[in-house]
Amino acid sequence: FLKILSVGAKGEQVTNFSDRFTISGMTGVFPPDIQAAVEGVSGTDGPSSTAQNAPEVGAGVAEGVYAIPYAEQTGLIKYAPMRSAPPTKITAQKASPRYPTSKVSIATTFLPTPKQTTTMTASQTVNTIQSKAFQAPAASMPTDDMQKFLNRWRD
Repeated sequence: FLKILSVGAKGEQVTNFSDRFTISGMTGVFPPDIQAAVEGVSGTDGPSSTAQNAPEVGAGVAEGVYAIPYAEQTGLIKYAPMRSAPPTKITAQKASPRYPTSKVSIATTFLPTPKQTTTMTASQTVNTIQSKAFQAPAASMPTDDMQKFLNRWRD
């Protein structure tokens, strides 16, 4: 059968499976454990579909999941901390990293398909921007001679 994994914009997932089918004319050998599993299958119905809703950010998700270092997280959804608001004044004289560096391994062969489907980032909850109406008066109508001349030809 074919396994089809669909991921929505908000991280929700639906896994669908096709009915089982056979392909003739193929050559090759399955490993013993897969061969034993294939022989135990009867019928053509595939597994039933599954659905998994993504948790709402900030609602129903424990705040502690955002504190776990990103590289140590497992599962289909990873959680990143809220980005910090930019400062109003730069006072630093020397840049320093916010987080420790991580170990990097260069791939020398093809890597397996990643199991992570999305990253949820905590939303900012503080609004420090204040709005107010623009207090300048509206521009007045032109009073120069050229505008008076052009206004004569307006229909």
